[in-house]
Amino acid sequence: MRLSLTILLCLLLVHCSENSVPEHIRVLDEIPGHIQEVKNLTIYPGDSEPLYEIELIPVQSFGETGEPYLTEIMGSVVDDKGRILIWNSNTGYEMFLYVFNDDGTYHTQIGRQGSGPGEYGFVFDLQARAEKVLVRDITNQRLNIYNTNDYSFDRAMLIEQLAIRDHEAVQGLQLGLIMARNDGNYFVSFSQGISGTEHIYLLMDTDGNVLNFEPLVFPSSLWISVPTRSMAPSFGLGSIMGQTLTTLTSEDALYSAWTRDFLIRKYDADGNYQSAIYYPIQGTPFDSDEYTKTVPFGYTAREIERAIENTDIELPETNPVLADLMVDDENRIWAAVPMDSQREIYEWWILAPSGELLAKLLRPRVQRIFDIKQGYLYGRETNEETGAEYVVKYRIELTES
Repeated sequence: MRLSLTILLCLLLVHCSENSVPEHIRVLDEIPGHIQEVKNLTIYPGDSEPLYEIELIPVQSFGETGEPYLTEIMGSVVDDKGRILIWNSNTGYEMFLYVFNDDGTYHTQIGRQGSGPGEYGFVFDLQARAEKVLVRDITNQRLNIYNTNDYSFDRAMLIEQLAIRDHEAVQGLQLGLIMARNDGNYFVSFSQGISGTEHIYLLMDTDGNVLNFEPLVFPSSLWISVPTRSMAPSFGLGSIMGQTLTTLTSEDALYSAWTRDFLIRKYDADGNYQSAIYYPIQGTPFDSDEYTKTVPFGYTAREIERAIENTDIELPETNPVLADLMVDDENRIWAAVPMDSQREIYEWWILAPSGELLAKLLRPRVQRIFDIKQGYLYGRETNEETGAEYVVKYRIELTES
């Protein structure tokens, strides 16, 4: 697997160097009508050349050797103390949260498995904001909050505090993402579940009270029913039909993108729309046989096609053009463009806050980027002999092209 990724990456690098517009980029001849309607929009050429070359220089690893031994890293963030938090899962799906110092030495563990105060079961996500570490515990249906002074348990907030049912905008809807902000509040999303077509975002405080904030509405992924499967009979089509990506800046501004368009919208901390940037490019051609090689639960192309036959959904000609979205602490936008039909290699487009293309970075999808702060990128790496994963801190070097 790793060898095939290396060969593919090398071929893509050679191909990109021989052609000004790589094969995976399809520049549109015309700007679609729904894009032209976007207000305060800046459009950049789809064949824009980056201003800089980028190089990642490894400077430190975390969890590569010694105890605690890491197996599968689910997530990692850098907190306000400059320490690296790693969310690890073992072969029995037990979750562990470890803290490493900036020099790579082990610092401490956050909480432990269980249902008592400060303990957690199945962890949904890990965040570090406003001198706090936030852990969403699905098993116990709560949000555990720890401080970054000594990583002791601060308090827990029951999920039902956020899953309000009496607010008219989200009455009867299901709770989705909980995004911690630096001001101590939360962006919280709600949806109608697998039958819905929208996500609704509200701004809430730590007690679950809705603040004075006009709800933001974004499209949600489509789902289909696969009756031939007894397990996971419903299948999400987000990676085919499109899904909404959101990310927060250090100033609590919100960026969003619908993955079928290279269109990134910006909202300020009060939820007011500000501006948008757009690159007129399409994704790679869609191939159902290639796509099903990477879908969960082993669905076949024919199973998906039969399920879609009973709906009014039409499979697209191209894959979504975006796969991931991040913003670093310098407000540069990192947008991942899949370079192949199986989405094994990402080409990260690094944009200035204005939207101008600064650099492009090729990186396998399995080498996930976790965090980008103070000129460093933190990403997942794998020991080729043992299969164990660890985090590497890279210095980002940009040189003029």
